[in-house]
Amino acid sequence: MASVEPFRVKMVEPLPNISRDERVNAMLDSGYNPFKVPDRLVTFDLWTDSGTTAMSSQQWAAMMESEEGSFIPDSYFKFSETVESLTGFLHVLPVHQGRAAEHALFSVLGKPGFTLFSNTLYATTKSNAQLVDMATTHLPCTWVDGAPFNGNIDCYKLEEELAGVEADHAMVILTMTSNNQAGQPVSMANIKRTSEICHEKGIRMFMDGCRFAENAYFIKVRDTRYASCSVRDIAREMFSYFDGLYLSAKKDGLCNTGGLIAVRNEGLFRQLRSWLNKTEGKWRLGGLASRDHKAIVTGLLEGTEDRYLNYRIETLTQFGDLLKKAGVAIVEPVGSAVYVNAAKCLPHIPTHQYPAWALNCALFVEGGIRGSHLPDVLYVEESIDRDHRKHFVKLCIPRRVYTLSHLMFVADIFKQILAKKERVFGMKIVSEDHYYKAQLAPVV
Repeated sequence: MASVEPFRVKMVEPLPNISRDERVNAMLDSGYNPFKVPDRLVTFDLWTDSGTTAMSSQQWAAMMESEEGSFIPDSYFKFSETVESLTGFLHVLPVHQGRAAEHALFSVLGKPGFTLFSNTLYATTKSNAQLVDMATTHLPCTWVDGAPFNGNIDCYKLEEELAGVEADHAMVILTMTSNNQAGQPVSMANIKRTSEICHEKGIRMFMDGCRFAENAYFIKVRDTRYASCSVRDIAREMFSYFDGLYLSAKKDGLCNTGGLIAVRNEGLFRQLRSWLNKTEGKWRLGGLASRDHKAIVTGLLEGTEDRYLNYRIETLTQFGDLLKKAGVAIVEPVGSAVYVNAAKCLPHIPTHQYPAWALNCALFVEGGIRGSHLPDVLYVEESIDRDHRKHFVKLCIPRRVYTLSHLMFVADIFKQILAKKERVFGMKIVSEDHYYKAQLAPVV
């Protein structure tokens, strides 16, 4: 039986509705870069699920009840109590978004020769590490087609890497779910083993918990030992193996802004608090308004409800099934986003002509759809095989925003494109820059 949205719609927003000719002109004006197309021209924006959530009536009501301008706001204490209850971490600090949390943590702990080990890191996390001269090492597990937990870290390689490393010169971060491993979750067994390795060596272990609730739900449905457990109980066990957590509340916190850091060690908490006083203002506010605290508190509770997560993950799975029926090659099993193998969808385009970029452009022209390609997509070689992640188009589903009929429309656009795929041309770089700014042109 298909899952049902655990909410009803109380307010609607018109979808942008421009003609195909207008979209063609927009693509020309953008230099064939979907990221340079103004949002108002995009009908279905699937490039990110961060900060794009439709907040609930309870969140908006809580925001309206807040009082602003306090030096010691009541909203902070409710924020702290809720995070402590969900995670078990005693020391909690709000921040204006996840990047601020990363920057504070790395600035406090970083020192010359410090190395950060991870299953994989977000591009921004890696950049924040580099800002304080941290080295980063990715140790993703070996990908196994169809495996339930392809987001794991390779514990054997981790032990090898940590041999001889001084405890205060390293840190391990598990990103959940693993964005650069096709949004796949990390298993509880992998979390526990990683924790054992770290604690044996006295090395701190942190969770990048942007999608901690989704990761917990994947454990519930993919590990039979947890089938009867609530998501909150699973998440609480996950947190028990870590020394701390940081996250952007713009994902599983169901908010449009905000984030947090939570740690066990009081000394580290005091160091972070002092740093945030300099960079975020009053540490109890963390660069946020009191109303944002209230929205995050409510969002964290709503985002960890089993009923909501069943709808969320089943919707992603259903979307993947719709795409497969349309003949689209996707990464399976579907994780926290749907990853489309553009190179397999467009086999006539050589891999050095950016099939992922070409498919993303075609999606916008034909259906007003914007997906995302990975940050290093500009650096491809002819020899890169068609299963390489650089050829993936990522389709994120903003939470509580689009309906099943919207996703059916997206699948229909894919079907139309693949039916006449020869009309989709490869791409060449005209002006190389960051992939948000690059200009390309069709290879005709």
